[in-house]
Amino acid sequence: MTKTLSLGFQKAWGWLAQHPVVADGVSIAGVLAYCLELWRFTHIQFSVLDEGLYLYNGWLFATGKYVPFQAYGPWMNQMPLAFLIPGWVELIFGPGLQTGRLFALALGLLTALGLWLTARRLAGGWVAAGLVAVVALDPAAAQMVSMAASQGLSACLLAWTMFFSLGDGRKNWQLALAGLLAGATVMVRINLLPVMPLLLVYVLWAYGWKQAIWALAGELVVFGGFHLLYWPNILQLWAKFIPLPFLKAWAPPPVAQTWNPDNPLGYRVASFFLSFRYHFAALAGALAAWIFWPKEWKSSAQFKAAVYLSVLLLAFFVLHAWAALGNEYCVFCFPTYTTFYSGIGLMLVAITLPSWRLALPTWRKWLGLLIMLGLLAGMAYSAEGTIASLLGEGFYKRLLAIPVPGFGRAQVWQLATNKFQWTYEAIYDAAHVWFPISLAVGFGLALLAAWKLLNGRKNSAASGALLVFIILGMFFSPSSLLAGEYNSYDCQNDVIKGYKAVGVQLATVIPPGASIYWDGYSPVSLLALPDVKIHPAQLHGTYSLKISNDDDALEKHGWWNQHLAEKWLGEADYVLVEARNLSGDSWLAQALASGAYQEVTVTSRQAGCQSDSFFRVFRRK
Repeated sequence: MTKTLSLGFQKAWGWLAQHPVVADGVSIAGVLAYCLELWRFTHIQFSVLDEGLYLYNGWLFATGKYVPFQAYGPWMNQMPLAFLIPGWVELIFGPGLQTGRLFALALGLLTALGLWLTARRLAGGWVAAGLVAVVALDPAAAQMVSMAASQGLSACLLAWTMFFSLGDGRKNWQLALAGLLAGATVMVRINLLPVMPLLLVYVLWAYGWKQAIWALAGELVVFGGFHLLYWPNILQLWAKFIPLPFLKAWAPPPVAQTWNPDNPLGYRVASFFLSFRYHFAALAGALAAWIFWPKEWKSSAQFKAAVYLSVLLLAFFVLHAWAALGNEYCVFCFPTYTTFYSGIGLMLVAITLPSWRLALPTWRKWLGLLIMLGLLAGMAYSAEGTIASLLGEGFYKRLLAIPVPGFGRAQVWQLATNKFQWTYEAIYDAAHVWFPISLAVGFGLALLAAWKLLNGRKNSAASGALLVFIILGMFFSPSSLLAGEYNSYDCQNDVIKGYKAVGVQLATVIPPGASIYWDGYSPVSLLALPDVKIHPAQLHGTYSLKISNDDDALEKHGWWNQHLAEKWLGEADYVLVEARNLSGDSWLAQALASGAYQEVTVTSRQAGCQSDSFFRVFRRK
């Protein structure tokens, strides 16, 4: 029976291999499914601060109200194209969240198209179809690129950089275009800088020095061009990341931070493994590609491309891990940062997959087994809350109340208390952590045992179990145990309509040319008021609020302090404050209740799922 099934599978696969058009049809169906997925996510996620900044600051720059890195302008915490490209799109199609979200959807589709075409050329139609499938099966990554933030833009630029640079037969103009896109990528995100030198090294190695000059020329057009355009103030960003003496003149003013969370080690560990859960195919798949690293390659071009992608992926991973996990600013940003470059991991898997070496030496088998068990343990640790909700509220209480055989009626928690002198609360908390980890590691060991039992070849058990683990992880990515858990900004109602309705309400009461004191969350709401005057330092909210007595230095850099806030409030014609930011005992609430202001309207909710997402609008009497 097994032999018959095997022969049938071989015949079916042989027929499919001879009809690549079927693979293309499957890929097109996958892209359409991905499009529907993106469409849904663009409509059900409420707008976040970063998205509002990219859209609103982009609009200010595109319309000429401010220039990037201008003194007393918006705080430039990112490279200029992160703002300018969304701004130019809004200039063409109109400002608003809808324009930004549709642009994000278009970028997501372009990214999938670029990855598919590159994988199809280098690894064949069916591998490319599999790549499209895993992209469509990752709801977390889809949600992250569905916002008009820099994740989708960077991912798209990197996807097409790979398309124009990888594989045999690249023409000079294609390599120049790859260099141009690599330069544009860095002009969106400074942390993606390694793509420029590594692309040059790859082109030099794969094609020669003449072709490397073409790639360098493309990089310099964008990278050098924007530095010349905004010289020398663009050095503000470099001074932040590279504290060299000659950049001291462009360093930010000395301040005390108001946003300074203290994140314990457990948060960093959880964030690290969340990246593997939300981008399983890209990160775990890349680890598998290194474990099953081919011994024989179809061509030297594939080998060189795989080496290049491996180095690039590691460089991005380490750099962004340091930025998120090595600092306090945004520890749980690491999974969203991974979205920038996850396509590189997917492409590495696609290129190496046809030549994977499944018969591994002993050290690689053990390494693969340790990686599998480590990933299972770490991902279970990061899924503690999800697993607890799946098991039910009373599960751990029942677990700790189980009688232990041989100890009379003594329960699990009582034995632990007696032996280690732990409190029940400490044991209860430990169970939340260690039970999922034990369950996950047990699952990995069960895979290993099942492979030995069913396959009968003990030597291949570790590699076989790892391979099954990777396949299962990709297939079950939509589940809540992996990427399906990500719902940080879900509203389950059409938020675009909500933001548009609030914009209409604001425009009816705030006239053009009015001076605004802003205290909201996402500045996307201000796009409904394109002609008002606002202090751009406030747009970042708490993140740009600093403690310093040098008002001028702060405002010049795009920051603010309490004294500036009070000054701007006294000068404003209207106060636009979101309900979530107006607590009863705050200084702003007391100022608004002083009798100098009249409340003129209360808007509807911007996001229906957030009861405090409406605006209160006050006018100076």
